Amino acid sequence: MLSPSQFQSRLCQTTVTIASSGTASGEADLGGTTLVGVMLPAALTGTTLTFTAAATAGGTSNPVTGSNGSALSFTVAANKYLAVDPALFHGIQFIKAVSGSTEGAARDLILFSKAL
Repeated sequence: MLSPSQFQSRLCQTTVTIASSGTASGEADLGGTTLVGVMLPAALTGTTLTFTAAATAGGTSNPVTGSNGSALSFTVAANKYLAVDPALFHGIQFIKAVSGSTEGAARDLILFSKAL
């Protein structure tokens, strides 16, 4: 059994920023990992969060949708952790978070991902 000091996390963290007066974050390269959660900032304006994905870095971003064709939309609140079902994000390498409202200042979100 590993002690806490021997444990090596397989969880990756990538910070993305939604610019002041913006809704979409900058692009994150998940590099072969799958999104599992998002840490939301204390001053988040939006109450919903969606995602877009691109096939290549800097490529055209398209909404991430469920099997029914509707955009995946999560109800969120400031200063919370949003756990997401990794099965919904398999195969996405380049991703952006999109707030449902224009943000009043720059907001940093931490994307958590892991190899599955």
